[in-house]
This record gives sequence, C-alpha cells and structure tokens, in this order.
Amino acid sequence: MKTNHRPYLIAEIGFNHEGSMETARRMIQAASRAGADAVKFQTFRADDLALPSAPHYEMIKPAEMTRDELRRLKAWADEAAVDFLSTPFSREAVEWLAGLGVAAIKVASMDCTNTHLLGAIAATGCRILLSTGMAGLDEIGRTLDFLDARKSGEVVLLHCISNYPAARHELNLAAIPLLRRTFGRPVGYSDHHPDPKACLTAAILGAEVIETHFTLEPNRQDGDHAHSLGPDALQRLGADIAAAVEMLGSEEAFLTRPDRHNAATFRRGLYAARPLHKGERLAEQDLLLCRPASEFSPADLAWLTGKVLRQEVAQYVAIRRNDLMMDDV
Repeated sequence: MKTNHRPYLIAEIGFNHEGSMETARRMIQAASRAGADAVKFQTFRADDLALPSAPHYEMIKPAEMTRDELRRLKAWADEAAVDFLSTPFSREAVEWLAGLGVAAIKVASMDCTNTHLLGAIAATGCRILLSTGMAGLDEIGRTLDFLDARKSGEVVLLHCISNYPAARHELNLAAIPLLRRTFGRPVGYSDHHPDPKACLTAAILGAEVIETHFTLEPNRQDGDHAHSLGPDALQRLGADIAAAVEMLGSEEAFLTRPDRHNAATFRRGLYAARPLHKGERLAEQDLLLCRPASEFSPADLAWLTGKVLRQEVAQYVAIRRNDLMMDDV
C-alpha cells in the first residue's frame, strides 16, 4: 500500500471525535491538509466492546455511529481526497463497511484471533489491515492460514503494542522486518506511542503502512488524545518519512552510483614530486599520490618503483606509460 514509494499514512481518528459529526468532519479535513492518505474511524456499539460495568464503557458510548453517519463520513473523506477506513467490531459493522466500498478493513488487535469476526471480513474480499498486538507468531500464523483458506483479500500485518500509551522500550520495532521475513506479507505499524519518531523509525525499517492516532487537541491528556498527533505534528511526520525514504534509496545504488562521475576528480593519481630526467630510475619518493586521478593509481606504485624514464617529466605532471622505457612497460 505504499504511495509514491513512501508508506501509506493513516490518521486514526478512532473515537477522538467523541460523537460529534462536526468534529469528525473537521478532523477529516485537517488530516487531509496534513498529508494523510487515509482517515480511520471505529464502527461499533459500546455493547460490542465492553460490559456496561467496564470503566471505559461510558467513555466510548458517545462515539457510536449509525450507518447513515458512516455514509456521511465516507462522503466527507471523498471530498477531502483521502481514503475512508474503519475498524468494525461486529459482523453487522463489517457488512456496513463493505457496502460503502472501503479501501480496506482494519482488524483491531483484540480481534486478531477472533475467527467469528475474521470470517465475515474475509468474505468481503476487501484488503485487510491486521493489527497484531498481544499475538504470538503462532497465533498470527494461524490467523493467516484461516484467512488464506477463505480466500480473503490481501493481508497487511501491522506490528502493534497494545499498551495505551506504549513506552519507548516496549515498541520493539525490530519485529517489523521479522514479520516480513516470517510470513512474506506486507508489513506496517500501528502506533500507540506519543513520540512520532516511532513512526519514522518504523518507516525506515520498511513499514509499508503507518497508522497513528490523530486529534485536533494534542495538548489533551485524556483518552486517546494523550498519544495522538495534532495536524502540525502529522504534517511534519509525513515530511520526515518522505525524506527518510528518499534517503534510504535502493540497494541498486552500487549499479548506478550517483557519485561515480566524481571518481576522476576525487581519487588519487601518480605525479612527479620533482623534475624527473631521462634515464632516471623511479623511486617512491619521486612520486606524489594526489588528486585528480591519472593514468596510474596508488595501486600501481610498487610496479612503477624501479622503472626507467625514457623522457623528462616536469614537476607535478602525471606519470604516463609513454614516459617509461619500452622494456619496462
């Protein structure tokens, strides 16, 4: 899902809109202006996620959305020229999202092994962004086997640490190349760390998708706002990722080196350290090893030492093969 050779950047709005459609609309527009490729919401009823006695039940309940509200969000995303994504937490929500023609369906880490929900998602044929928080490699492998057996859409694995927020020492971003080697699938990163350097590091490690939480109020410390980026930070992150990816370049640089043309100027040649006369036998101290490159290089120094000159060579002039006695060439 890379875009112009850089990772696909998802602004995870989640429930930071707190049930306000006007806030959601403004967040979509702000994410688009900041350079996001997609905005992502969460499609749920509070009862799909938690018991009424759970401490976060009342916090998430206002963020419930109807099918009509999802259509409005999708329309606003289309107007803003960003993809609309969402995480479904029920089979009904999967049906709603598939009906909207979403670019992909995101699976939350809590449902990484939930075959009841995964089966419904596989049946849509949509691309799947599979967060892998809390999962071992064996569990991820079983989930991939389950989805493959049902001929699901392409699966992108998202390395994720399901702590809110995740501490720096917990991120273990080295898992990104490990997941790619182990499963041979595209791999990305779903972020819960407040410092955007985590996303930048993930991009440098080859993440093809970067999902980071987004807010219009980055100074808030409650809920998901505490580990969310504001518009300015998201824009800087996108620019930093683009710069890092450009700097990474390609291993093919050794075949098409952009600096190869400098070799003639920057490498050393062999020059006369003093005026040299016909018939002289060259000694090492008679030669300067300096720029620019010439017919002979420092690698030829041992071979030139002891050779006899057939003509004079002025000081600071490069030694050429024509300067040597024919028997020595």
